Amino acid sequence: MDGLVLDLLIRGAILGLLGLYILILAWAGKGFDAARRGALLAFGIACYTLNASQSLQTVLPDVWRFGILIPFSVINPVFLWWFTGALFKDRFPVLGWRLIPAAVLLGNYVLWELIIGVESFAQLLVHTAGSIAVFALVIWLPLQDRASDLIERRRAIRAAFAIAAGVLGVVIISFEFVNARTGLPTLALTGTTLLFGAAFLGLRRDLLAPRAVLPEKEARRRMGPEDAHFLDKLKALMDQGIYREEGLTVAKLAERVGVPEHRLRKIINQGLGYRNFSAFLNERRVAEAKIWLEDPEHGLTPVSGLAYDLGYASLGPFNRAFKEVTGQTPTEYRRAVLADSGKD
Repeated sequence: MDGLVLDLLIRGAILGLLGLYILILAWAGKGFDAARRGALLAFGIACYTLNASQSLQTVLPDVWRFGILIPFSVINPVFLWWFTGALFKDRFPVLGWRLIPAAVLLGNYVLWELIIGVESFAQLLVHTAGSIAVFALVIWLPLQDRASDLIERRRAIRAAFAIAAGVLGVVIISFEFVNARTGLPTLALTGTTLLFGAAFLGLRRDLLAPRAVLPEKEARRRMGPEDAHFLDKLKALMDQGIYREEGLTVAKLAERVGVPEHRLRKIINQGLGYRNFSAFLNERRVAEAKIWLEDPEHGLTPVSGLAYDLGYASLGPFNRAFKEVTGQTPTEYRRAVLADSGKD
């Protein structure tokens, strides 16, 4: 069989698989960020597959290549980063500075390819440096907050995901630096596509789309009497204010409850509906902080003291946690509440 025909057949099969992935992820996610961004990543890989073919480059209309295929191929590492963030962090909005890497990579392409209209080593350097930075973020995300993850299966794949992302990044960036105009060869694209399917379509649905939180009575019925007993003990400790302890971890809390760490993760996740231990603590801490900030008697008291009393090591993490829940910093929240009450 002619090599060109074989290449086209393989790329056609890759595109078919990627189309299937997009449909499955769109159906499985039903609007949730991780599945939706996984579908976007699959579309980006499909664009890369088409654009990387020397034979197809000569027959595809320029408006498709320069307007769709190349732009989506250029920012594909960013799609992987956005997907990784949605998979391993419960809140990862694509806003603010998270749009900057896409803007840099896309702007570099537009400047050299569409405005200046010449190939440049400077363009390649910017693209390579930007891709390295994005893959570094992809590797770091799964390793960040690993200890706080309450979903055991997601927690178990974090290290493997980081290693796989690192290897993939080295292969792609190295090959593109040497062969800037061709991209990955067909064999590498095939392996990447199969790896994508094996890794992401094999994930349980609750990793791509959060499962609904059960009412406490139903959750208790499903978890059994022994775990329900430990859930009661956990709630009693929280009511006593254990969440105020600085440096409180799942391991330390499990020791106080009297259960293995992995079991406590399951109890908090399935019994109370939390996917992250920090969110579990922050909800209690922020609720107490709001009561304190709404008291006019504390109107001139520094917020930093409250942060330390609630178990935060510094003011920065407290500000971030409070703003994530309320949309305001503690100082802004207090000012607004006291102003509304006419006691500012």
